[in-house]
Amino acid sequence: MTDKKDARCYRCGKRLKNGGDNYRLECTIVADFDGYIDISDTPKGLEELVANIELSGLTEEELQEQVYYRLKRRLCHLCRDEIVKYMKGLNQDG
Repeated sequence: MTDKKDARCYRCGKRLKNGGDNYRLECTIVADFDGYIDISDTPKGLEELVANIELSGLTEEELQEQVYYRLKRRLCHLCRDEIVKYMKGLNQDG
């Protein structure tokens, strides 16, 4: 973690003051795999599935992030409020 005296909001870059309204955002996104992979609709089945993954051009890290992604960030009060508003869907038009 960043030295407290140099801590900045990840989103806007504002300096986070000691004892101020500072927040820690922790987010984990995990694929909701139901245990089922349909390979019956392709003639070669599993071989074709593996070939498509290899041809995707995605790195191992990018493939892993499609299944499990975690981040930790420090935020100021204003950015925290904006993120909470977004997550609640309150910034949607109409």
